[in-house]
Amino acid sequence: MSSSTAKIKVDVAPPVHEDVLKQLSEISLDPDKPLFISDADEVILDFLGSFEKYLLAHKLKFDLSTYSLFGNILKIDNDEPISKEEVTKHLDNFFDLNTKDMNIVPGAFENLKKIEAELNFQIIILTNIPVKRRQDRIYCFKKNNLDYPIITNINSKGPTIKKIISNFKNKVFFVDDMVFNLKSANKEVPNVKLIHYVSDKRLARLIKTPEDISTKADTWEEIYIYLKNELA
Repeated sequence: MSSSTAKIKVDVAPPVHEDVLKQLSEISLDPDKPLFISDADEVILDFLGSFEKYLLAHKLKFDLSTYSLFGNILKIDNDEPISKEEVTKHLDNFFDLNTKDMNIVPGAFENLKKIEAELNFQIIILTNIPVKRRQDRIYCFKKNNLDYPIITNINSKGPTIKKIISNFKNKVFFVDDMVFNLKSANKEVPNVKLIHYVSDKRLARLIKTPEDISTKADTWEEIYIYLKNELA
């Protein structure tokens, strides 16, 4: 037997970015109210519809055969995919131009208001758009009469949620369209109830909800009913 000590790999979550920590310092939670944390794009906001209009203006289109941006942005003229670098450039440009003006998906406004007023939830928006576009996203939500704290996150959302609720003892729910964010939350904060929701039905058909996610919702009404039942 070797006398050397075997090294054990420790799976450590990435630390929360300092730009995100600054935003978290602005938040205060009411311990007497349950907490609902929601993603924005493809959950509350019509990301795909807006992005498709942007792409069309640049003679591009979105191939909806798989649930991915990279490899699925094609040139209209010849159906050739653009490079990963070009996708990133267009995505950044899209958010620069459109973050203030994205539409609310059907059912989101009405049910967020019911979740807040009828179920007595406090609501936080946790979104992975560029931090530089945070004020634009705040403007968009307020323009649509949705005035909630907005955190522009960096990297996966589990560590950030863990930081948000580090001293919070009430019930917490988190909804996102991206499976990797839900898995990150499931790992970092297993006590949080997770909701998988993709607003665009074309995208929703392309992605499978993992079995360890609390529930899958097809509409905002289903999200509201789920939260109501969980509080009962």
